[in-house]
Amino acid sequence: LLQNHPAPDRLSLKVNWTYAASFAHAAPLCMKYDTDTGLLSQDITILNRHLFPCAEQFVSTALEKHDESLDSYHWILPHISSYFFRKKMERLIVRHCGEGDNHPSWWTNLATAGNTGAASIYILLDEFLRTHDLKSADRLMLFVPESGQFNFVMISLTVVHP
Repeated sequence: LLQNHPAPDRLSLKVNWTYAASFAHAAPLCMKYDTDTGLLSQDITILNRHLFPCAEQFVSTALEKHDESLDSYHWILPHISSYFFRKKMERLIVRHCGEGDNHPSWWTNLATAGNTGAASIYILLDEFLRTHDLKSADRLMLFVPESGQFNFVMISLTVVHP
């Protein structure tokens, strides 16, 4: 799965950089356990209030640290748990692009896989690679906003063909 060189016989992804940060100190826990039903649920009001302000700060810091903007990527692959967040995700992406209309495409597999929780980015990336024709040097940005404790991860990738 992980190697220090590209695969000789298939597409590979080079990891350019990764960045992770937690905002658990800045936002209340949005997950609740119902002792009567034994079910875990999200408080959407907390999520709606805190997720994108934290995400905005995170993305700004990550891109600034690596001297990049999102328009240098061909595809943004974010995990979103619900289409409720679609427009906010689109606005977040556009705000972190340079001037002009050269915005990257973004793609999610929410319609085909649903919200797959902690496995979402792996399932999303697998389906994306199987359904898209990528060229060498195409750049992908994985974005994982984990809402339970407001942890965020970005992974910058470059496509490498044999």
